[in-house]
Amino acid sequence: DRTNLGNARTLNNDKPGESLVETLNLSGDRYNFIVAIFFLPYVLFEFPSNIAMKFFTPSKWISRIMVSWGIVTICTAAVSSYAGLVICRIFIGITEAGFFPGVMCYLCFWYKPDERATRMAIFAASIAVAGAFGGLIATGVSFMSGKAGLYGWQWLFILEGIPAVLVGILIFFYLPDYPETAKFLTEEERQVAVERMGPFAPRGTDKHFDKKDFFWAFAYAPCLTLCRHNVLTHSLCYFFMTNSLNAFGYFAPTIIANLGFKGYKAQLLTVPPNAFAFFAIIFNSWHSDRTHERPKHIIGGLIFVAIGYVLLATVKNVGGRYVGVFMIACTNAAVIPFIAYRTATVTGATSTAIATGGVIAIANIAGAVAPYLFRAKDAPHYYPGLWTLFAMLGAAALIVAFLWYKLGSSSEYRGGLDEEVEPQPEDPEAGVKKTGDEDVTVAEVSAELKA
Repeated sequence: DRTNLGNARTLNNDKPGESLVETLNLSGDRYNFIVAIFFLPYVLFEFPSNIAMKFFTPSKWISRIMVSWGIVTICTAAVSSYAGLVICRIFIGITEAGFFPGVMCYLCFWYKPDERATRMAIFAASIAVAGAFGGLIATGVSFMSGKAGLYGWQWLFILEGIPAVLVGILIFFYLPDYPETAKFLTEEERQVAVERMGPFAPRGTDKHFDKKDFFWAFAYAPCLTLCRHNVLTHSLCYFFMTNSLNAFGYFAPTIIANLGFKGYKAQLLTVPPNAFAFFAIIFNSWHSDRTHERPKHIIGGLIFVAIGYVLLATVKNVGGRYVGVFMIACTNAAVIPFIAYRTATVTGATSTAIATGGVIAIANIAGAVAPYLFRAKDAPHYYPGLWTLFAMLGAAALIVAFLWYKLGSSSEYRGGLDEEVEPQPEDPEAGVKKTGDEDVTVAEVSAELKA
């Protein structure tokens, strides 16, 4: 719903007076501001949202997010001015905050570290599916402009907001919260589902908010935070990747339109890159799980996407540049193994919520940066933005290489960032590692890892 703005921008741009840009006077860099303003409340509310999800349970909290942002999306169709669109974007940022990290955190309760990338990829690949269907829907909606006195972009917001509300209601009733409380499992199956996760996994029975977990995972000490490359290092790396995600999400239709395609043709041409990304995301993440390896898959994905930006910046042929669009659509093929890599560095419900919510929230500051990489004065080629994104992906690859050197490439739980597998020095009971609400001896941990 937040990225449908990209389709709305180019919808009916071949018909004078009917496009979003003309009807709401989004001249100059106003569109860039509309994109960027979403991320201010989104970043502020994203981290506490993950903590709230543990308190209210996933089914209730994720349902709340979807229903509320769907309603705001529908209401966006009623705006009649630039100021009104700004206000709607702020409220979408507030209501949608926490959805992506919340789902990532939720999956950690159900799947072991070496199983997560594939499951996370299926969810993330749905974004590509949404992008593909969004292009198809936008194409059909373009022919509805003028119906019931509404422009095509107004119909787009209405028709794409309704499903979010309906699915949100279904999630409230049918989404199982945790393995410990899953009604579709027998008591014996619930026990197996919990025990298979091992001692480090977050659990539904963990405290809603564990102060010790919070301190250990997020505030060990300002100087050690950087030295141990925990939250800020991962956030910086994800920040670079997120710029690419936002660039494609909000500007792919614009980039394609600047290849010489207008109206419904520009909308239709967003479908193949998203379809290609769907398979690329799932395959790379699945292979990462199967080989129990993360960094090579992350770096390989980053290099692939970076080449796409080079093609867009250097190739003059329309076909070659369109191939570049296919490649930049695949940023999530690197992002998902990276998130799975990150979640294996923390234990317990609070730490996992922080590892996903905190890192993703900080990194989403990129949302305020990416729009200004595609300034109106740089159209139609946007060379400064393309080369900046290329450099960011290169920097992200270097950070991942550093983490690879420090942590190894395994997809399993490991110490070294937010908490150590070894006993903590201040723990009076040597040989005991505390995870969530239970104590686990080092011998038990070793036996579990060997198993």
